[in-house]
Order: sequence, then C-alpha cells, then structure tokens
Amino acid sequence: MGTAAQGDLPQRRRRTGVIALAVPNLEEPYFAELTALLCRRANDRGLAVLIQQTEGDHEREVDVANGVGLPETDGLIHIPRALTVADLTRRTSPGPLVLLGEHIQISPFTHITIDNRRAAADATAHLAAVGRRRVAFIGPRDSRPSDAADQRYAGYREAVAGHELAGDADLTVSVDAFTSAEGARGVAQLLASGVAFDGVFCSNDSIAFGVISALQAAGRRVPEDVAVIGIDGVRATEFSSPPLSTVAPDKDAIASAALDELDRQMRTPPGRDMPVQHVTVPTHVVARASTGR
Repeated sequence: MGTAAQGDLPQRRRRTGVIALAVPNLEEPYFAELTALLCRRANDRGLAVLIQQTEGDHEREVDVANGVGLPETDGLIHIPRALTVADLTRRTSPGPLVLLGEHIQISPFTHITIDNRRAAADATAHLAAVGRRRVAFIGPRDSRPSDAADQRYAGYREAVAGHELAGDADLTVSVDAFTSAEGARGVAQLLASGVAFDGVFCSNDSIAFGVISALQAAGRRVPEDVAVIGIDGVRATEFSSPPLSTVAPDKDAIASAALDELDRQMRTPPGRDMPVQHVTVPTHVVARASTGR
C-alpha cells in the first residue's frame, strides 16, 4: 500500500492550507453564525478560510467557483443563490467543491442541506398544536426567487391542509428579502387587508423579529393574540422579547459535514472516482414564549 500511496503523491496539488467559502450575505445572522462556525471548525483542522461575499449575484458566484481573483486554495465551500449546474460543469478551475443549501439539489456535486419543506411543515404544525387555526405565512419570494423560500412555502401549505387550518390567499405575504424590515412590512400588509390571523410562520428568524416588533407596535400581544415562529435557530432568538420559537438546524452538523466532505475530496487523487454525497442535516422545533410554550 505504501508504494501505491507514493505513486499518487505527484498527482496531488501542493496543499496551501487555505479553503474558500462563498456566502451570500454576512448581514444575515444565519450566514454570519454558520460562517463563524465553519471558520472555527476549519481552524481546528489546521485550515484557514478565505471568505467571499457574493450577494447572490450570478456573475460573482461564477467567478468564485472559477477562482477568479482568488489566490490558490485547497477547495471551496459554496452557498449559491444563482449558480447553476451548467456553471459548475464548466468550471475553469475545477477542484474540491461542497455546496450548501437548497439552490442546487440534484447535481453531480456533493451537497449539504436541511429539509426546508419538513422544517416549514413542523413550524406550522407547532402553531396548530398550540391552538392556532388561522396561520399566516410571511416569506415567499416572488421578485427575487429563493429555493429555500419555495420549499418552506410548500411545507407550510402541506401543514395547513394536513391540520385543516384556514387557507385564505390573503394569509400569505411575499417578501423581497429575508429581513426584519420585510417582516414588519408583511405584518402591516396583513393588518391593512383586514384578514384575521392568530399565528404567523416566518421564512426565517430575521423576518420573525420584524413581525413581533410590528405586531406589538400595532397593539397585538405575542403570543396571546398572535403566536410567531421562525426558522434558522439564530442566537438572538433566545433574547428577543418575547423569546422567539424557531426551527433550528444542527449548524454544528452542517459545518462538520461540509468540512468532512471537502477533506475527503482534498485527499482523493485527481482522476480517481469518488462517490457524490448528498447529506441532509436534521432540524428540530425550539418552542419558546412567542408561541406560548
């Protein structure tokens, strides 16, 4: 076995000890927390992380995938928002690559994700379990489509049907971005429409923070009048007023799986067949005061 390993060595690129991470936006708490965690876990493995913020721009995502403007690295962890499988198959600088998130689910590239549809269904089911019958959803993305938002909307609709909740079209409000400002705007739209609602499921925790603030400003008590739940499990959910119920992914598992899979590719000699891995990381409901638990 020693001879075979030595024969493989010339085929491997010299290791730099640096990996790249492409992230859409570090202003979003979930991405900021995941990035910090990836950096810590990479450091534990003797790796430095070069962070590239893409803003979800297609051209920038393609450039990062191709290594344009970047120093030589050992591999890339990419959280794409506009990148396509065709873009990746045409990479001009191929090398170890791990994708995170929903955007590219079926591809010949290793992929780490959560089940966004299941997470949304669990969030909506939790609101039904605490007695809410008219559950609004703030979070579809029409002007700037999002695969995660689409999956979360599908999960919400499944749970609405499965728990025989109200299905009024006015209970769904689209957003332009996953921000607190959009959450507040969504609540204003619900209130202005006159539609009755006693629960709100939000596409992420940032939207939920804006929802709670706007409800309280309008004189609606949380959770007595309206129960609110988000997705992402960001740290600030523990300290909002009231503390926010959320569906939390296992971020440690996401970071570990991404680095394990990248390391597996980095250790495999070029040209050697390597099975593609698709890893789904579990999520769980964290019930707090915003839903009365």
